[in-house]
Amino acid sequence: MNNNWFNNKHIVLNNIIKLNNIHGYVLPHASTKYTGHIISHTLQFKPTKLFKKIYIIYYPSQKYPNIDKYFHEYYVPFKSLEYVLQHYWKVTNVEIIGINVSFTHSLLKIDLKKSLIVVSADFSHHLTMNKAIELENKAAHGLMFRDLNKTYMKVVDDVKSFDILYKIIPNNWDLQWIGRSRSPGIKGVGYLSFIIKENKINKIPNGIFITAYDSQMNSRECLGEWFNHSKKYSKSIEKNLKHKVIKLGQENSRLTDGRNIHLSITHYSITYLYKDKHYIKPIRGWHGIKYNSFYLPEVLLENTFNNGKWFTIKDKEWIQNNNFNISETLSKLNEKSGLYNDSNKYELYYNNNVHFKL
Repeated sequence: MNNNWFNNKHIVLNNIIKLNNIHGYVLPHASTKYTGHIISHTLQFKPTKLFKKIYIIYYPSQKYPNIDKYFHEYYVPFKSLEYVLQHYWKVTNVEIIGINVSFTHSLLKIDLKKSLIVVSADFSHHLTMNKAIELENKAAHGLMFRDLNKTYMKVVDDVKSFDILYKIIPNNWDLQWIGRSRSPGIKGVGYLSFIIKENKINKIPNGIFITAYDSQMNSRECLGEWFNHSKKYSKSIEKNLKHKVIKLGQENSRLTDGRNIHLSITHYSITYLYKDKHYIKPIRGWHGIKYNSFYLPEVLLENTFNNGKWFTIKDKEWIQNNNFNISETLSKLNEKSGLYNDSNKYELYYNNNVHFKL
């Protein structure tokens, strides 16, 4: 057995966040030397539902297994889940089953109420970092909208697995982008992770943001509303905000400086925000940050390293440091709002997302 692919020392969960609407994950399949942190980061979100089986959907890149009887695309998430089940989640008697996309011609009968669904997927291979980030950002949203046929989806390794996923899960289950990393080197491999969640918007939100996208997954407009005792959330507020965002995105495309207005708005996301009083430090990809202005969780995934440093055009390699520092993000929020704030008193919000096609 080749142990270069998995080492349990790379799997360290700092938190356990229990959620009642988790039904699965998208996890990378490269060696845990490079993916251990993002796998740990993703599996800190523990489902509260009782499950007896975990199905791992994977597409082998090789003709024959390369780790004893296993393909590494299955082996890495399998061993990671096995270790987390025993040492962190404390869940027993769970069967882990592989779905090899190469051989799957008819879908298995899966009891979704008692199962977790996992997709094994890496992302861009051997691209420069700036190009990889650009394409992966588009692909991340393409996956969330189940829009699998665009050219930028070629950075997904492999999009065939998501085609199987979306034939298995119901329409009210969505992907929530939760993690990002990248292997060392000028032309490395990108790693993105997601949690698969059921839409359960049964709690009154503290705020909502709506983001409009065009057919090439460019973010064209994003606006929000905040609620308090004097201003309550309502469906009419949400509807009016949706129409405003789509109209402005089509006419002005503020987020692209007026570019791409020849492309129609084709998709939009609604993010329902809930103030989180349990955490002092933000969890990247999970928390939105309010500090005069506001950033949705995916803004940090699209624009920052794991340590909180914002990307610049001069960055050529992924910084291999996972200790998140919020200071540069707070400076960016000051700049965005046009106000100066040095109090370091920010608010954190977790969220539920719903994605729509027009």
